Order: sequence, then structure tokens, then C-alpha cells
Amino acid sequence: MSVTASSNKGAIFIRTRGHGTKKRTADQSVIKSIFRLLTQSWKNLSAEQIQAWNQAAKTQSGRRVLGQKAKLTGSNLYLRLNFWVVRCGGQPLSLPPTLTGIEQPAVAAAAISDGSFMFRLGSVPEQADVLRLVVMATAPQTVGTVTGVGRGSTFCEPLVPAVGAVNLLQQYAAKFGMPNVGKPKVFLRYFYVNPGTGEKSGEQLIQAFYDGGSPIMYNLNVIAPDDAQGSVTHAGISEHAEGTQVVVQASAKQNYAFLRWSDGVSLNPRTIRMDRDYTIEPIFVFDQHYTVRGTVSPTGAGTVNGTGSYRPGETAQLEAEPNSGWRFDHWQDDVENTEAVRSVTVQGDVNLTAVFTRIQSRYECYLGVNNEDYGRVEPDTGYVTFDHGEECEIEAVPFHGYEFVRWSDGRTENPRTIVAVKQFELTAIFHSVRTEEFWLEERRCSIQGNGTELHYGDEIEVTVTPDNGFHFVGWSDDMANTNPTRRFVMTQNFDWDIYPVCESDETYTLEVYADPEEGGTVTVTPLKEEYHMDERVDLVATPAEGWRFAGWHSRYWSDSGRETSVDIYRDMTIEARFVEIEGEGE
Repeated sequence: MSVTASSNKGAIFIRTRGHGTKKRTADQSVIKSIFRLLTQSWKNLSAEQIQAWNQAAKTQSGRRVLGQKAKLTGSNLYLRLNFWVVRCGGQPLSLPPTLTGIEQPAVAAAAISDGSFMFRLGSVPEQADVLRLVVMATAPQTVGTVTGVGRGSTFCEPLVPAVGAVNLLQQYAAKFGMPNVGKPKVFLRYFYVNPGTGEKSGEQLIQAFYDGGSPIMYNLNVIAPDDAQGSVTHAGISEHAEGTQVVVQASAKQNYAFLRWSDGVSLNPRTIRMDRDYTIEPIFVFDQHYTVRGTVSPTGAGTVNGTGSYRPGETAQLEAEPNSGWRFDHWQDDVENTEAVRSVTVQGDVNLTAVFTRIQSRYECYLGVNNEDYGRVEPDTGYVTFDHGEECEIEAVPFHGYEFVRWSDGRTENPRTIVAVKQFELTAIFHSVRTEEFWLEERRCSIQGNGTELHYGDEIEVTVTPDNGFHFVGWSDDMANTNPTRRFVMTQNFDWDIYPVCESDETYTLEVYADPEEGGTVTVTPLKEEYHMDERVDLVATPAEGWRFAGWHSRYWSDSGRETSVDIYRDMTIEARFVEIEGEGE
């Protein structure tokens, strides 16, 4: 009887050499179909490709036979490597790959019960995701007799190596049937292959035993998240019997939200049935929330509904609800907003105050007009008293030559009915039927709003845009007002002399001196180092004793007045000329 001996980490395993069987299994059919495919694909290779495989085979060797290394042919190497490439779902390689070697798998643990066939790797190499784990097993064996150890065959598809237990019971039982008390032993062989190159690592050999009475234990490793993001139940490593159901829940902290678990499951809480080792971690994402608060004034007058926590950009719908004896009046940050329902787009923490007032029996209200010469209000202009809840019709009556425009609250009904539930002031806005074109003088600028037809009493907003090379400095009637946008009301006696003042961006120098110097003095107002275009400067010439003023003189300007003004439009030099008085006495 021939035997084969193998050594694995100091342990020696001896098995009888099988003599084959005529019985064809599904595995045999798969293997034969792969080899038929590879045999045909080898024949289809070009001469250059076959030569490349033959050259690569010279660097490889087969297993030891009687102490000698067997030589490989190119076709041997092609079949050996491409078998695992195709077995793992790839296409045959037409050229030999670069072989780098694969680390032998770590020793694994295996155990069998009625509900599972647990196979657990203690560790995996780096970049294990590019490898595949091939597990082969024998049929159930008796305790006393070792048979067919070398006949172990694959019973499941190649696995992605991972630390932790996997349950192989379904695949094993489908091929070999369940182990039992009479045949409790299973021999396992396993190794790594590289599906990209077809390389195969060294093998490991272990045994698994069936024990129907003792439960198989699996590890649950729940990785705790960052404390700032949230928390999780069952944090750490815990051991659970096979079939145990463990409920794990992740809780997010403020400004964070649970996204999913690290294995892709999004249920939270989730129930894990322990049929293998599990390592999971909750994944949180930044999910900022802002707080919307609502207060009331005075305290106890009502409530503000719709407050709470909102994400940036969400809309909070707030509603001010008064208590008995009170009514909502306005929002404190917007006195003119008298609507109890308010929408707020949340971009930060919000704190709004709803202002309530007590319901009175009578209210003193004011009805007015924008100009008493334009019209009046019925029933009366001035203060009018209404009972709470009283309905009253009011009407704006324009005088001849004028017309009603709107009420001060923006409404245009006329006449209109009001209900007295609070004190109020309403003003009727009138304007003239006549219109006039609005136009301010544009001095080195353009004015947006010019050319608009306005009624007397209308209001207009204008904006000044300086010409190129100039800048706005103020208004002719109010140089302290440096805002280029201004509002005007059209009246019959509107001051059309108002204009915007724009200065040149360029500046000029002015030099003034007495000629001769002893003839007198000159005064310059204002006295500055630089002047803007058209800036007016006042000049005064004062002759010395024995001299008289003869006139101002420059290349571009002259004047005979002792007191005069000059508009600056370029760099200028001005002489104040004096003449000595001869033979004249005072």
C-alpha cells in the first residue's frame, strides 16, 4: 500500500494514497470543464505567447518526488496558474504574470454543531481583499479510523479572507451531509490564491469535531464611536452562544445623525443573530441643528408654537397663540408684522418674542391724512373712539385736483371696513392729479430716477452714479449727507436747485505769491496742498506800506480785483503784482 507523508509546522500527517473512483461528482465536472477550457485556450495562443510561458516555466518547479524537484513546462505553468484565475471567475491569462508569492494562512479554528459549521481565521495578511480563501474538506469521518484525508475537496466558493467566524454549514451539508455522533470528524485544508495571477499559498490542515450538546460561541465586537458624535450599546467585545439575538442601538449627539453601520446595514436599532463573528461600528455624519425658541411678552399672555430643532435651510412655521383675555399684537423684532403665523428660514439659532396686549373695552384710534390740503377722512380726521369688536366704515375723500392713493398700512380699499380689536393709526395718502417730470441737474454724474413722471405728494428714490474719473462727495443743500441714494417728495414748490456734488479723482496744485515779495502779502482760502477740479479758492491781496495792488496774473487767468475767487481746473501759478508808489504820500 502506498502512502504519502506531509509536514506542516512540525506536525506530520500520513494518508493512504487514493486509487481513484469511477464515480463522477459535481466538483469533478467543474474541474474538468475548466481544464477543457484551458487546454483549448492554450492551443489558441500565439507562438510568442507560448514562448513566454516556456521561459517563465524555467524559473518554477513542481513538487518534490523522491527528493528531486520536477521541471515544469510552459503548458504546466499555464494550467496551474490559470486554473485558479478561472475558478475565481476570471478569464485565462494569455501571458505569464509577475509572481510575488503569497503568505500562508494563519491557523484557523473550526467547530461543528447542529446549527453551524464555524470556521474562524485568527488573522489575515495585508491587502487580504485582493486574495481568495479556498477551503476544502473531507466527508464526516469516524473517530477511530482516518480515511480519505487527502481527498478533501472544495464545497464552497472561494471566500474573501476576513478575521472572524463564518458559518459554512449550509454549503458543507449540501455536499457531504451532516456530521453526527458516529462520524464526528472532518479534515479541512485551506490556502490562499490570487485571482489575478493564479498564485497559490502553502496549505494549512486542521480538524473540526461535531458536538451537538455544547453551543458554539461567537464574538461580537462593537466599536465605540467618537464621544462627541454619539454612543452605542454593547460597546467592546462580548461572546454570545450561537443563535443568540443581540439588539444594538446607536444614539447620535447634538449636531450629528446616525448614517449606517460599518457593514452597510442602516437599521437602528438592529438585531444581530449570532451565526458568526461580527465586528461593527456606528457611522455618524455631521448634521447641524439650530434651536428655534419662542418667548412671549408679557409672560403668561400666550404661547408660541412651532419651536424646536431645525437643520440649516429648513423652514420653521411659528404661530403666536394668545391666552384668554389677550390678543397677539406684533413680533418684537418687526413691529409692523402683525401676522400671528410666521415662517422663518433657519440659518442659526433663533429666538423670537411674540408681543400680546390685553383686550380692552374701548380703543382710541387715529385717522389722518398725509396733507390736509389734499383731502380728509370720514367719519372724522383725528382721534376716534371705538368699542372693542365694533365695525366701522372709513373713507378717504380727496379734494379737487387730488386723488386717493393708499392707506398707510398698504391697503387700497376705499371705502374700507375696519374692526376695532386694538388701537391703531391709519393715514390716508393722497397725491395731485397733475404730474411733473422729475429731473435734477446732472453734474459730472448720472442720476437714476431722472425723467420719472410724479404726482405731487409722490415719493421718489434717486441714486447718483459719478462719471468716470469723479466721485460723489455730497448734496448741494446738505454736504454732510454723503449717501448717493436719497429720497425726495414731489411738491409744487420743490427746490430744483438741489444737485449732487461730484469731485474729480485727479487733484491739482495752486501756487500764489507776491511780486515783488516786499510789495505785499496774499491770503489763500482754503489753503491746501492739492485741490479737486472746479474747487473754488478765495484770494486776497494786501499791499505793504508804500505799495499798491496792480492785479492778479497767470498764464491762464487774470483779475484786477484785490479780493477775488478762482476755480481750479489744472495746476496753476498766480502772481499778485504790486507797484511801488513814487512821489505820492498818504
